Amino acid sequence: MMIETVLVTGGGSGIGAALATELAGRKRNVVISGRRQSALDDVAGSSDRITTCSGDITNPAHRSALADALANLPGPRAVFHGAGYFQTGLLDQLSASDWRRSFETNVEARWELSRQCAELVDGGRILFIGSDAGANPRSGAAAYSIAQSASETLRRALQAEWVDKPVDVGAFKPGLVDTTMVRNFMALPSDVFPGRSAYDGYLSRGQIASPSSVARFASWLLLDVPAEQFAELDWDIRDAEHHGSWCDGPLYPHMT
Repeated sequence: MMIETVLVTGGGSGIGAALATELAGRKRNVVISGRRQSALDDVAGSSDRITTCSGDITNPAHRSALADALANLPGPRAVFHGAGYFQTGLLDQLSASDWRRSFETNVEARWELSRQCAELVDGGRILFIGSDAGANPRSGAAAYSIAQSASETLRRALQAEWVDKPVDVGAFKPGLVDTTMVRNFMALPSDVFPGRSAYDGYLSRGQIASPSSVARFASWLLLDVPAEQFAELDWDIRDAEHHGSWCDGPLYPHMT
């Protein structure tokens, strides 16, 4: 099996943008989704293999447009669930709309898009991006942690219920990554995000990956890893055992 086309949500910046460029460089067709057309255009400008479809992933009409765009490109196909929303706020102070936004983006949109694309991904793959936050709630960002835990359970449930479908479902954890989302939450004051200090140690030791490194890892998972390993193993970018297969240098070159 050789994946020919990949739908990348959250493709306008960070990991999604880097992955789109990486996949296009490997001669794959890529559809990128995001809310800002200008950001998508900047990414697509690097390769004629990248096409854009702007919109909000929580909008059913946008998800249908993404499925249509994927269907118009050759298979086998894959979906990368890269879009995410980092909700901050203490649970007893969080508004209902903010709570729902976290779940709509990190869980419900992934569920709905996976279902809509399942037939299109016949013989292909769906890759979830995970987070340590699902098992390690941080004060001031617990809604995000709860949503990430639910996303992980969703991925495992799809694996269980789709065991007889020709769709391989997998996931990986990238650890801390130098993205706009991370920079934004690290800039928050401690009274807004009390759990921020938990990340300070990673930053002081240089344990923050570049989006391009994560993109190479995700590309390797989507294109090169055998199907049975892709779905059965819980992948973590920090596991050095597989670095020789995809990483061309140290994961954290500035680690102290």
